[in-house]
Amino acid sequence: MIKRDFLASIDSFSKSFSAILVLGARQVGKTTILKDFFKKTHKYVLLEDPDIRELALNDPRAFLKQFSPPVVIEEFQYAPQLVSYLQGFIDKDRSLKAQIVLTGSQNFQMMEQVTQSLAGRIGVLTLYGLSSNELKTDKMYDKYKIAELILRGTYPELWKDDKIQTRDWMSSYVQTFLERDLRQLAQVGDLLSFERFLKVLAVRTGQILSVSELAKDCGVSPPTAQKWLSVLERAYVVKLVSPYLNNITSRVRKANKVYFLDTGLACYLMGYRTAEALSQSPHIGALFETLVYSDFIKRHANMGEIPEHFYLQTKSKVGVDFVVQKNQKIDLYEVKFSSTFQNKLADQLVITAKELKSKINSLNLIMLVEKNFETSIAGHKINILNWSGL
Repeated sequence: MIKRDFLASIDSFSKSFSAILVLGARQVGKTTILKDFFKKTHKYVLLEDPDIRELALNDPRAFLKQFSPPVVIEEFQYAPQLVSYLQGFIDKDRSLKAQIVLTGSQNFQMMEQVTQSLAGRIGVLTLYGLSSNELKTDKMYDKYKIAELILRGTYPELWKDDKIQTRDWMSSYVQTFLERDLRQLAQVGDLLSFERFLKVLAVRTGQILSVSELAKDCGVSPPTAQKWLSVLERAYVVKLVSPYLNNITSRVRKANKVYFLDTGLACYLMGYRTAEALSQSPHIGALFETLVYSDFIKRHANMGEIPEHFYLQTKSKVGVDFVVQKNQKIDLYEVKFSSTFQNKLADQLVITAKELKSKINSLNLIMLVEKNFETSIAGHKINILNWSGL
């Protein structure tokens, strides 16, 4: 079994909260991690089982008698009304920790109900696919190796068994999760339109998103496209990044950027099947940026907190890929799918630093380098970092 960095957060939360909620997309490893971590102490129940779900919905008291805490309840979104009964159990003895562990693969009304009813009693964590720390792969600075990684994606099952064909696994994932579960949640009447939407959206990963243009290309209305996009975001398929707004706000692009949280899924939807084709494609730069960003999310989520972050682009196209804000200071990042450093690759960092002036903490260029190093351009120190440097 792949050792997950997420275990440290689970261990910490299990000593601090009466209940824990673990969110995340399907197949990112929630079941494997929680079953192993709580195997000696907790019962386990899956609400996807129709009979168990019916019991939870129709007779919550009988359900909790049969599956009394300490218990891990998987896919809690199928019976969110259980939360009021769980609250009563927790309040009997708040000194008991991690008595109830919930998971969910869809961050919809469940999140609101659970956090409101169990405020102060529950800790919320989010699990994503494998991070760069967990992959343990060689030559992660080689263009072809990176293309293979982007194509494979980071779902744990694909890294446990290298005999599994990426195409076959992704095909099943799209059919069972995206087309079945999300189609129902998004109230999709026309499956072909939803499939087209997924593919057109995948092509836009790493780009500033115009929902109206997306809707036009998919042949649906802008409200429909927005609804489907929101469903994908709340199901941890994509993540939107907001623009950085400051004293140059009037010149900044206001739309969000969109990123798929698994590059393998994006590649599958875009039609890429080999690393050779991908490495020579016009999309490789955006997919590399998507890899860098999704790894940033995964690594920091495993540590329990994702730093505040944005992108920055003015209407004259001055800006950087990422702005990470900490302690009222910002770190700027540009991402380039290149293994050879040239001063011109850092042009946007230097120009943006001049615009933002005193708020800058560091300037960083992420590339395909074996070892990190520093250089200086126009009096600015530039950190050259490998792809896990964000």
